[in-house]
Amino acid sequence: MNIKDRILGILAALLQYSRTNWRSILKYSVISGIVILSFLIGGSYVVWLTKQEEVARNLETFQREVSDAYDPNEIKPIRILDKNGKLIGEFSRRKFRPIRTDNLANHGNIIWALLSSEDRDFYEHNGVNFTALLRAIIVNLTTFQKQGGSTLTQQLAKLTLDLGARNVFNKLTEFYCTFYLESKFDKNTILAMYLNRIFLGEGNTGVEEASRYYFNKPAYELTPAEAALLVGTIPAPSNYNAVRNPKIALKRQKMVMTVMGKNQNLHPNPKSIEKDFEKKVDANIRKFRSFYVVEETKEEEDKVVITSEIGKYGFDKDFTINLASDFNFGIRQFVIENFSEIDLESRGMNVYTTLDYDKQEAAERSLREGIEAVRKKLSEDKANYIKAGKTEEASKQNKIIENMNGSLISINPTNGYVEAMVGSYKISNIFRLNRAVSAVRQPGSVIKGLVYLMAFEKRIATPTSIVVDEPIKIRGYAPKNWYKGHRGAMQTRTAFAQSVNTIAVKFMDEIGVGDFIHTLGKILDLDSSELSRRFQHNLTLALGSGELSPKELATVYATIANNGKKVKPVEILRITDFEGSELYMNTLPDPKDAEQILDPVACAMTLNLLEAVVSEEGTLKIALKDGEKFPLGGKTGTVQSPKEAQKRWGSRKGVRDVWFAGVNPNLVTAVWVGNDLGAPFPGSGSGTSGSIWFRYVSHVARTLGFGDSLITPFNGDYVKVDICAETGGLLSNEAECKHPLYGQYYYVGDQPGGGATTPTVTQTEGTNSTNGTEEALSGEDAVELELPETKEDPNDD
Repeated sequence: MNIKDRILGILAALLQYSRTNWRSILKYSVISGIVILSFLIGGSYVVWLTKQEEVARNLETFQREVSDAYDPNEIKPIRILDKNGKLIGEFSRRKFRPIRTDNLANHGNIIWALLSSEDRDFYEHNGVNFTALLRAIIVNLTTFQKQGGSTLTQQLAKLTLDLGARNVFNKLTEFYCTFYLESKFDKNTILAMYLNRIFLGEGNTGVEEASRYYFNKPAYELTPAEAALLVGTIPAPSNYNAVRNPKIALKRQKMVMTVMGKNQNLHPNPKSIEKDFEKKVDANIRKFRSFYVVEETKEEEDKVVITSEIGKYGFDKDFTINLASDFNFGIRQFVIENFSEIDLESRGMNVYTTLDYDKQEAAERSLREGIEAVRKKLSEDKANYIKAGKTEEASKQNKIIENMNGSLISINPTNGYVEAMVGSYKISNIFRLNRAVSAVRQPGSVIKGLVYLMAFEKRIATPTSIVVDEPIKIRGYAPKNWYKGHRGAMQTRTAFAQSVNTIAVKFMDEIGVGDFIHTLGKILDLDSSELSRRFQHNLTLALGSGELSPKELATVYATIANNGKKVKPVEILRITDFEGSELYMNTLPDPKDAEQILDPVACAMTLNLLEAVVSEEGTLKIALKDGEKFPLGGKTGTVQSPKEAQKRWGSRKGVRDVWFAGVNPNLVTAVWVGNDLGAPFPGSGSGTSGSIWFRYVSHVARTLGFGDSLITPFNGDYVKVDICAETGGLLSNEAECKHPLYGQYYYVGDQPGGGATTPTVTQTEGTNSTNGTEEALSGEDAVELELPETKEDPNDD
């Protein structure tokens, strides 16, 4: 008998048993249902009884808010301190009078929008709208689409209880709280409480706070379109708000305005509504978009980016002191997400962080000066367009200037402390994306540090072994160099210092793309789905075709600087109240117990290469006087603007992203400069981002100082030798050497003169010339990069 027959036999037996014993089955099913239902009802009631005292205290606070008894000056501040105890931020929650029952009617538009969208029968039901609940259940079961049936009272009960996970048990507990609310308070009090406590995204609790954040006005001045936008965020405030996801927010705004037009009777003062409102929804939306400068811009692959001035003035509305805007905003988000509103309003807090304000100040100044230099060059071109009467080109140029941006982040590799973070060029109260953390872009050649390290790990090459820059084509992919032609045989360290693309692609082919992506995932804690989304499985990864944020790039190089041990960036150390009682402690693992991801010898060899980049043979030549020298190394990265983008911006030439990853003792820094609209601009990884980095670390070296070496002691199978940079041989064997290199790391047996074999160099005609027939990508610097499309050729090995 096969498996199919067995299954059919079992099903037939079960069916026969059911027909014979259906009365017993029905009886025990009913009994089981009653037992389960009794457990749920009784258990949830017990939970309600344990929470009732806490709910009563919370409601007492809420009730004070909606009465004249509430005094916002009683709110205690949250203070943010840097690693040295300097006060770098202070903010307070709800430093304004919330909506009250005596002025509720003045907030007509937000009440109209809220009731139309969320609870049209609010004044008729007793807390639970059973018709809406049943309708939601049917829709959820029949269409598999999520539809809510909760009333405003139920939503307030949920906010008051804060039970966490959504399940049947907690839902029943909320029912008890709902009826408790309806028995204790009148409808207007419940509505005012709800308006003051609903979360509306970006850390905003309550309509009054959200109104000031998104629109810079009190809630009673909201227009119908503004009120609709706020109400549209309620189902998923972190994803539907106009700052994080303007496309969805604007779509939901229209949905809410449409139902407002159908339910004008829900406005506290219907006579104040514009005549024929339901017919003017589109016109009102156009007026709203014009006022808040909502603009849609097409980027690569027809991706539409929406920008606006919604949220422009709310970025640091809570702060009275804010010396590190982007860093402090992240701290504020953490505090808000991990402490209740009652805690935030009733107890002062000291948040002890990892930031070093002396470095932060230098970082902000260096980034600002670097981007202003790019803007100055662009402004000169704009002036020439105006002089020539090319007003359209001048307008495009102005848009490029206004959207120039950048970020910088510094991490201490020994402990993961984030010691400086600048997430945007403009330091002001205007909301901005923290590009140091949240913006992912193609890193270009700056990723080659990890490529070469893995080549060393697998013993594919050593810093002084000979590699050949020559025309290659691997599985249909033929990478170009930034310069014209090919340069033939050279040392590995020279190929890295001059950012030779063909060598990096050869190494990637031998390493294996899969191994490279797997290692990157371990360093950054990225799961397989995220890796697949951001890193294409092909050889262009060697030249930076994946996507990284500056923080992630800094983490990669911090791992290298930490001798290959895992580095987890840290921003908060602990939180206490003003009396010193501990409220939160970030328990950091012992650095000695950190996971070993990369081989420490390969890391030391890579750090030697990073020093070569800033030498006379590298892409960022830095010459320091003897008395001013300090340990430094790094890697440049430049991503050339695609031809489609150049065409879209009036055939302008230039670059899209410029990077620098710099390493100093106990400090790793990543710098990114680019254009938010993807427009081309003049710059390079060395001349732009590298200059910002060097200006920054020079100040740190003068004022705070650095240690003596990039490489900290470690255990490993290595030797240190002195070599001559020109020949790659042992320094002791050279009669003359212009550039001696001391203490260079090698695996035992791989050092020059140590028994390691030197690869044979096969010269091909023309490969040693920089004046070949192949066109250069750019004349900028040694890391400018164009990522060609990868075409797999089955006939090509």
